[in-house]
Amino acid sequence: MKQILFAVLMVLLMLPLLQHGTKIFRLKPLNGDFVLQPRPAFGWSQWMDGTFQSRFDRYLEDHIGFRNFFVRLNNQIDFSLYDKANAEGVVIGKDNVLYEYDYIRAYTGGDFLGAAYLTQKLNRLKFVQDYLHQNYNIDFIFILEPSKARTLPQYIPERYLREGRSVSNYQFIAATADSMGINFLDLNKVFVAATDTARWPLYPPYGIHWSESTIPFVADTLLRFLEQARGIHMPEYNVTFTRTDSISHSDTDVGRTLNLLFDLPHPQMAYPHFTFHDQPEKQKPRVLAVADSYYWNFFNTRIPQHLFANQAFWYFNAKVYPDFYFGEKWTRDLDIKKEILAQDVILLSITERFLYKFDWGFVDQLYAMFTPEYSGDFIEKQEDAIRTDAAWFDDLVKDTQTLNLPLHTVLRQAADFQALQENRELYLTWKGVAYYQHTISSDQAWNQAVINKATENGVSYQEQLHDDALWTFRNEHPAIYAKYLSIHNNMEQIKADSAWLQKVVEKANYYRMTPERMIAIDAEYLYNQNQQDPLQELISYYENLIRTTPDWLEAVTGKAAEQNRPLDEMISMDAKYMAEQEMK
Repeated sequence: MKQILFAVLMVLLMLPLLQHGTKIFRLKPLNGDFVLQPRPAFGWSQWMDGTFQSRFDRYLEDHIGFRNFFVRLNNQIDFSLYDKANAEGVVIGKDNVLYEYDYIRAYTGGDFLGAAYLTQKLNRLKFVQDYLHQNYNIDFIFILEPSKARTLPQYIPERYLREGRSVSNYQFIAATADSMGINFLDLNKVFVAATDTARWPLYPPYGIHWSESTIPFVADTLLRFLEQARGIHMPEYNVTFTRTDSISHSDTDVGRTLNLLFDLPHPQMAYPHFTFHDQPEKQKPRVLAVADSYYWNFFNTRIPQHLFANQAFWYFNAKVYPDFYFGEKWTRDLDIKKEILAQDVILLSITERFLYKFDWGFVDQLYAMFTPEYSGDFIEKQEDAIRTDAAWFDDLVKDTQTLNLPLHTVLRQAADFQALQENRELYLTWKGVAYYQHTISSDQAWNQAVINKATENGVSYQEQLHDDALWTFRNEHPAIYAKYLSIHNNMEQIKADSAWLQKVVEKANYYRMTPERMIAIDAEYLYNQNQQDPLQELISYYENLIRTTPDWLEAVTGKAAEQNRPLDEMISMDAKYMAEQEMK
């Protein structure tokens, strides 16, 4: 008996090796994105430093016989006994309804970006929407796609709801877009309202996207909205349903990533079949969809192929479909403005999970095309780069709990630091004095020296801090300092001239931006215009130098009084004289 048990044991131990070498048993592959360790090439140097051995160990672990079976067995045990999902980001809800964590985070308001940031984004969207419609007869339609967490919140595990819910990106965007008069379709609201009346389940239990049986409902809602916006009649189509005991890959896209040993039980499913007819008398608009993965189910119905004049789909505003099927093509390879102006309709479609990324930079791209250039938005661009980096953004969300600060504050601090590292010259051009004030006040010894100096000079701490920041800035970066002063002097001149300021405010309202931003844009424009004239550049430099050099300013002030001239005129005259002398 012992011999038999020993033999059985040896066979079991040898089976993985046999399977590795012969692949005698056909095993179901694992789902998901896996990078297996390749077999390492032998080399004496790698052998001596131990890297060959460690890589070969990982290679054996990744390629051992029956690996897929053992992975599925382990996952099945964790799932069935401990309600644990061995798939990144997957949450097992009540009755085994599956979610992705990011949707729950968005539903509870854990990734809220703040009112100021979202208001600015929506103002830009409104401007682009109005500008394209008024100047090019292009309808820009913003679509808020649904969320499984918001549609089916009753299955979310209680541990994610204990801390309650705060305002979410979706709630703020929907309410603000409505108040601004933005042309948008709120499918999130439609899905929540249809939960109890829908003919078919809006979401499958193991999928994260709307169920395939719901696509005809989505298509009808979207196409009717599009027809109304354009004032057209598009071709009709027919839909029939087939009941089946099987389930599609799309309807179990999250369930498959669990890689369980046994298939999850599911109710009988219904799948639609679309039939299209030639109707030359109907109108087919040219449509560009900038969207996430929700759009795939709509795209795969072949509706764009038969009801639109084209099939343009920019996946996450990055990959260009259907072109990508035939070779890599990215939006960065396109003439974006040319592509935009060739459309009748632009669909910007985003699910709640991705609202923290808002639009993958799409609206900002269009806004920049039709508004004045401005380099002072560099911190905003860094903030956008952080938001579109999922891992980086996730880390900042966690930091909010540690620091007890709102997300928009932590995000702006990270963007500010990154902007300084990326382009110090640009950063100092716009924030030079503020940067040096922060640097001084953060240095205990330096800050104490400023406090002592303020007392000696009989001025406030803030005045002395400002003067020391100016002095340090000017001495460390005189060229950047001169540009900073020139731009900020232009800003002060605009604010001091009521007629000029009124025109700037009117432009700000047209571009749907704050007056402060428009003032900065015009101030930078004036600076750039002056750069084309070397004499004027020198004059501006000396004007700034006179104003910021106390002894020189005092002398010019006295001269202005003697000659009965306004101080600004006297400063300009002396600056011009100095500039002309230098250019001789």
